Amino acid sequence: MDEDGLPIVGSGIDLTKVPAIQQRRVVAYLNQFIVHTVRFLNRFSTVCEEKLACISLRIQQIETTLSILEAKLSSIPGLEDVRVEGVGQRPATEVNGPVAVVPSQPETPIAVAVPLPPPRRCLQT
Repeated sequence: MDEDGLPIVGSGIDLTKVPAIQQRRVVAYLNQFIVHTVRFLNRFSTVCEEKLACISLRIQQIETTLSILEAKLSSIPGLEDVRVEGVGQRPATEVNGPVAVVPSQPETPIAVAVPLPPPRRCLQT
């Protein structure tokens, strides 16, 4: 027993002599659990769908902005042969020895200012 006089391991009640819980009560508890769980899952799926719709809208906006940027860049004469190194590409490195660094000509950066639309806030419920 602990300091309050309660048994530590078990209740000490012979469960074979205790009457069963009423079937109505068990069914009511089970129904309540199912109703609350279904409400939670419905709400959760609604929130997930809303967030997915917001992300999909944002991706469409970014794709549209990228298409506009590509169209603007393709309209500039002389940029057909320009390659940008280091963006999204990793240079090949040797594993077995040191790599000699050869200074190259400094590239003149080409900057095109395209303002991005502010991100839209989706409906928060």
